[in-house]
Amino acid sequence: GEAAAQAMLALRQEGFAPDLVIANPGWGEALFVKDVWPRARLVCLLEYFYHLEGGDVGFDPEFPPIGPLPGLRLRTKNLALLDAMNTMDLGVVPTRWQRSRLPAAFQPRLVEIFEGIDTDTVRPDPGASWVLPDGTTVRVGDPVVTFVSRNLEPYRGYHVFMRALPSLLQRCPEARVLVVGADGVS
Repeated sequence: GEAAAQAMLALRQEGFAPDLVIANPGWGEALFVKDVWPRARLVCLLEYFYHLEGGDVGFDPEFPPIGPLPGLRLRTKNLALLDAMNTMDLGVVPTRWQRSRLPAAFQPRLVEIFEGIDTDTVRPDPGASWVLPDGTTVRVGDPVVTFVSRNLEPYRGYHVFMRALPSLLQRCPEARVLVVGADGVS
């Protein structure tokens, strides 16, 4: 938030005064928008609000919540988002489920704008093919199993995928498995 404020202050000193600021406040980027540009409208992309149940904490018994009071950590993670929701003019959420996770007090200032794929426009090409790095060509109808994620980590279900893979390949040994993702933590 402080780094974003410094950049905004530098822009303000150059005479920049936006009518609208769109921010993802998850890491605090929106904390000081209204302090620097009080007249600017602030639209925040609200992706995730942490809860002890029904979300990303405690979803897998193999990865239990950390520490004796995991709620303290989650409350801290929500602070920048709560501040953004308090100062924003409008919040944008990608799905109904994400909206349902946000506090009731902010619901009137939220709109859902789905960020998925428009399957009426983007759909399979029956003549498509793809050449793999080893030179093999994969065509429509070939058995292919894919796992695509920003990072290959438990949070994204990678461990479950890898455990299911031997059984899947035993049932369909001709399947090609394509995995895309980095080895970091997101």
